[in-house]
Amino acid sequence: MNQLEENRAVIGDVDQEMAQLFVRRFEAVRKIAQYKMERGLPVLDRSREEALIAEKEQLVPQELRPYFRMWYEGMMGASRAFQSDLIARHTDGSAAEE
Repeated sequence: MNQLEENRAVIGDVDQEMAQLFVRRFEAVRKIAQYKMERGLPVLDRSREEALIAEKEQLVPQELRPYFRMWYEGMMGASRAFQSDLIARHTDGSAAEE
């Protein structure tokens, strides 16, 4: 196996782990959506999201932070969309994202 194939194998392993973590994260997102729906809370809390991103990007090297931010914002957007979809299915059809 050459260096390219070795690194692609590493990425494949990481992707498999990330998929498992994705499912675990979205199980928690489902519970958060339920909590928000029961209390009439909005899906989006921009100040909380920005604070989380600023906190979490400190966990990666400086050179990777812009890319981490792009990835993390995408993940948070997917979480919001999932919450909105769940809430819409259980209400009159209107999502709670604002």
